Amino acid sequence: MTSAPTAALTYLVAGQTGAHERQLARFDDNQWQEYLDLLSGLFVLTAERRFRPGEPAAVIRFVASVRERFDPAGTAIDPTVAETLMYAALGQHDTLPATAETITTQTLLVVALVTDEGLSPAGLADLIDDTTTMIALQSEPAELEKPPEAVDPAPAEEADLPAPDTTADDDRAAQQ
Repeated sequence: MTSAPTAALTYLVAGQTGAHERQLARFDDNQWQEYLDLLSGLFVLTAERRFRPGEPAAVIRFVASVRERFDPAGTAIDPTVAETLMYAALGQHDTLPATAETITTQTLLVVALVTDEGLSPAGLADLIDDTTTMIALQSEPAELEKPPEAVDPAPAEEADLPAPDTTADDDRAAQQ
């Protein structure tokens, strides 16, 4: 069964904005966190598919194209924030805190990245599956390493020696 956040993300990348917004309106706090994790995962996945680290001109051109498509007035997408998000997705910058501005910008960047790929419905489903798998793998706790077994600090030669003979000490103590 598909989770509500996964369904919302599927609606988003399929261009079904009404269904996407209706789904978002019903989220509780845990679902919001899951959705943001999925959105960030999809963002990283699609950014890495399109760009290579060290290509700032390509990132700048892409951000400019996103602003032309989704922000003709030039007020909704801060190019510095958008470029920083792209560089963070490519591992070239620290991530930005989740704010209304960064989430909105990241959402528009994801929509543009996915739209530009021109995926079929099956390709979109595979992309969402890849994203959920990636997020699931990242959220699994690392297997704890077993502590090393206790080792006798005495070297084997000493451990194999018989106990010292204390009868002479016992005789001396008895004489006193």
